[in-house]
Formats: sequence, C-alpha cells, structure tokens
Amino acid sequence: MIQLLFLLLGPAALKPVWRILTAAGVIWMLFGVAILFDLSDGRLWILLDTLAIFLAIEGLVEFLAALSSGIRRHWIDATRGVAFLLAAFLVLNVPWDGNIGAAIVFGMAFLIDGLFRIGSALTVHSSRWRIGIVAGAIEILLATAILASWPVPHLLTVPFCFALLLLTSGYALVRLALPLRDLPEGGSVMALPLYAARNWQGGIIPQVIGPVEDRWNSKGEELNVLIWTATGSIADPDRRILIDRYIAAVDKNGVISTGHAALEMLPDIYVSHYPANDIDHNPDDFRALLSAGHENDVEGRFNESLENEAAAWCMPDQKVTFHRFRPEAVRRFWTLYSRDNTYNLTARNCSTTVIQVLDAATEGASSKGRLLRDLFVLLSNPQFWLLRVVRGRAEAMTWTPGLVLDYARLLHEIVENGEQRWRRKIRNARQARKVFEHREERAERKVKAR
Repeated sequence: MIQLLFLLLGPAALKPVWRILTAAGVIWMLFGVAILFDLSDGRLWILLDTLAIFLAIEGLVEFLAALSSGIRRHWIDATRGVAFLLAAFLVLNVPWDGNIGAAIVFGMAFLIDGLFRIGSALTVHSSRWRIGIVAGAIEILLATAILASWPVPHLLTVPFCFALLLLTSGYALVRLALPLRDLPEGGSVMALPLYAARNWQGGIIPQVIGPVEDRWNSKGEELNVLIWTATGSIADPDRRILIDRYIAAVDKNGVISTGHAALEMLPDIYVSHYPANDIDHNPDDFRALLSAGHENDVEGRFNESLENEAAAWCMPDQKVTFHRFRPEAVRRFWTLYSRDNTYNLTARNCSTTVIQVLDAATEGASSKGRLLRDLFVLLSNPQFWLLRVVRGRAEAMTWTPGLVLDYARLLHEIVENGEQRWRRKIRNARQARKVFEHREERAERKVKAR
C-alpha cells in the first residue's frame, strides 16, 4: 500500500517532508503496538465505525448509480457497491453478533491469500519465492488464530487486523521515507531500494529528469493501454470462469492463448514486447514455462507499431486512454528498457513491460500540491484499495493482460477522476436515467399512435 501511495504522490511532494513521514511511520507502528496491548477498551471502534460509514456511503453511491444507469449493463458496479456495503457491515461494531461474521471473512481471507502466496511462489519460483512461502505461512497461522478465536476473541478481530495493518504499513513507511533524503532532485521513487523487487522496475533505475523536461501532458497527447484479452484473441474459446479472464484461454483444439498487452504514446512510442519465436504453449509443459527463472529466458522482440501488429494478428479488443501522464518519463524509461529484448513468460513479458512504463508515466499523478489533502483523497477512495489488491495479486504471481486491464481501468479512475468520482457517478446516472425515461416516453407515444 505504502509503495503505491509513494508512486502516485511522487517524490516532489514527498521528499520535502521525509522527516515527518519517518516520524509518522514510527508513530503508526507504536499505535499498532498499543492497540495489540489494549484491544478491549473500545476506543478504536469510533474510528472503525467512521470507516464503516464511508464504506457504506461509497457502496450506496456505486449501487444506486448502477441501478439508475441500468443494472444489466452496469452489474459490475452494482456488485462492487454491494461488496462495499458488506465490508461496511463487517467493520461496523455490532455487539449482538460477537463479530463472528468479520472473524470468518478475515480468517478465510488470510487463509486463501496465504495458500495463494505459497502456491504462487512454488509455481513461479521467482528470486523472492522463499519470502513468498514465509509470508504465506504467516498468513495461514493468522487465519488459524482468528478462526479459532484464540488468542484474540472474535469480537476483537477487526481491531486486531487493523493493528497489523498499522504495523506493516508503518514499517514500510519508515523504510521508504528514510532513503528519500538522498534522492536527487528530479529522481524517481522507483530508485528507492524497496522498489527493487520484480515487476516494480525490472532492475532499471529511472533517469533523473530536469524540471524543464519533467512536465505533465499538455499538448493533447494520449497514452493508450491496449489489451488483447485471452478470449478476444482466439476464435471459439472453451470458456473457463476467471481462468480465461486472467490467465489464459483455450480453444476447441487445445491451443492456449494468454492474450497480449501493449502501450502507445503517439507519435513516437509503441511498447509491445513479444518473444522473437512463438513459445510452444502446449498444455503438458505450460506449467514449467511459468517458472520465472533464467532457464526460461528467450530472445524477444519489440513490435514497431500498432498498425504492423494488427496487420499480423488482430486489433486489440480493449483500450484505456490516459490524458494525465509524463511524456518525457515514458521516453526515458523506454529508451533504457528497450536496450535489452530478453523475454520471460512470467518475469519479463508484455504485461510486466506495460505496467513498468505505466508506472513511469503516472508517477506523482495524484499529487495536486497539497499533500495532506491529496493523501486523504487517495486513502478515502475505495478504487485505490482495489488497485492495491490487483497489484498484490500480480506481484505474487505475475502480470497478465487481464490484470493489466483491471489495473489500468482503476488507475484511470484515480488519476483522471479521483476527486469527483461521486459527483460524476451521480451525474452520469441521472443522464442515463433521463435517456431511459425519454426512450420510454417515445415508446409509449408510438404505442398510442398505433
């Protein structure tokens, strides 16, 4: 979470207050320790109940906007609204149920996530696979303790988990804030040690960009994230729920398609990383190909343009367009990255490449010059927390075109519409409602005319 916050707020806003951030991280951890030592005094419930109210409001806005716009066409927004309402109920202190619901949800969440981390570490076998196994084992132990109601009773599950969040995020805040003091002017937060993990920067240290060149897009340029989904890039797919959305689709003949991701910044940048020779996606050895080890490194190529790629294959079926980004950061990062064409199906693929360029493009995109306000806007936006969930899943396994699509859509909402998401949803819902009512009136008039 803290890494994502730093990325979206940027070094220009954070470096001047590195001492404050370090102190805040220490206080954050002390507050977490205090909660663990004194869970039963009830004072924390005021804060948690406030969080529950925010979640409930967000859920209502999401659901009512989807309902007004047509729930059949906006069922994903409606589902998200219901999920926020459920989260609000779980966080809200309801003494009569002993918080058994929250205990079950948090316990199962830790258990599933722990198993996922261990399974991902063993399958992908990246350079940090041992850390993944340890983290997964700790989550399974926490899940067991929560579900068993020992040493923390079910009633105190929510504040217990909140304390763990404070401890881990406070520690990350200190680790990121201290190196900020040595970051050169115009440097990137991606140069900090905590971003050295795979899929954050790919081992590339972004160049320092001077204040004259480091500008936000102001010439009508567009940054397009292009996605060929797994099901959209093959004919007659054999549908498998979630698998074909986020991993791969299989057609009737058993041929596997993982889809593709690319990024375009006209007129001079096209990011599309592909193996020089097609990798044999035979189902029998596909699992071995998922290993992120260097034994699976192959020679890659960078496609020259969308036109050439579409002519050789097909047009992308999904696109997310950004207008707030840093063109020079994109150019400099891509110049460094494209010097090495090595391709790895898991560690250095089309999707990881797009995400790293997108990180460079949107670094600091949520900073509007008032740090406390910008921080509140981000933390109070449920889209930010969903963004973190998507990134967490990708970091544990790898980026796929489906995850890139989800991430790009959420990031677009945050950097382009984050400050007015409720007003925009309500306005769009009203407009959709008026259009629907107008069509109903026209239909009634036609029936009466007959």
